[in-house]
Amino acid sequence: MRDDLGTVFDLLEVNGVISAGFTAGGRWRTRFHPTVRLKLLAVARGSARVSADDRGESVVAGAGDVVVMNGCGSVLVEDARDGGGLQRSFVHPPGQAFYHAGCGEDVVVVGGHIDLADGTDALVAGLGGALLHLPAGRDTARLAGTLHHLVDEAMAERVASEPASRLHARLVILEVLRAMVEDGESVPVGWARGLLDDGIRPALRAMHDDPGRAWRLEELAHRSAMSRTAFAERFTALVGKPPLSYLTGWRMYVARRALRQSDAHIDELALQLGYSTAGAFSTAFRREVGESPRAYRSRHGSGPATARLTGSAGHRSR
Repeated sequence: MRDDLGTVFDLLEVNGVISAGFTAGGRWRTRFHPTVRLKLLAVARGSARVSADDRGESVVAGAGDVVVMNGCGSVLVEDARDGGGLQRSFVHPPGQAFYHAGCGEDVVVVGGHIDLADGTDALVAGLGGALLHLPAGRDTARLAGTLHHLVDEAMAERVASEPASRLHARLVILEVLRAMVEDGESVPVGWARGLLDDGIRPALRAMHDDPGRAWRLEELAHRSAMSRTAFAERFTALVGKPPLSYLTGWRMYVARRALRQSDAHIDELALQLGYSTAGAFSTAFRREVGESPRAYRSRHGSGPATARLTGSAGHRSR
């Protein structure tokens, strides 16, 4: 399981940004409007109530907890304590990394987002609903520890704190994604749900490791020790699309990544991903992405860096 997750995390180009934080005392509330798909809030001290899109759904996050917001348009964060008194509303000033609201430091919250490379949305679509609460505990001890170091760097303003904060932020994002995937109840559908299933996992692993192979439904079903019909039904129910449709989508994501990061010839890339000709590959790519591979590379390419086309084993397609 760990190797499987490592393969996908590597290809997803996990990148996180911790953008801001605040301390607050007394009764307080703040609202913001995320402009990215995956936003996160981590509570380093105290507790905070988080609700999304005025839909009545809310979670109370305590010290060490992380809340991931998936596709939310509006988020309200406020003190979680019971009692009366007027709440002080505040807006985090743009460009200010750490903001002190009200009197005291009853609560310390840091926020950030998960950067998604082009084409990644479909692969993360199944990671939880609007609000995913990751509570502190034994299984998230690494996350809590990393979060503590991140907040310490952000508040202390020590020498070289900026690069240190970036490193801790990347670790926070990785631990958040690990926790999201490893918590089966938080993953309703998608590749992560499939990796959690003992039956479907062998077929997913095979496609991830060797996307260029001409996989047949019978062969994938055999890998999962199921009949063709039972495999197709279970795979579709868990992953959200039929096996061969998922394979095409996976190939196109790998192709996008290679076109962004390498100078591989289109003909070579087509063969590595299981297409007999560059024309067949270009047709499939255009159908999935909406433009030709050459046009995509022209817009997104970043140079001749070597891109790994398969999973962690790194072996080529047969």
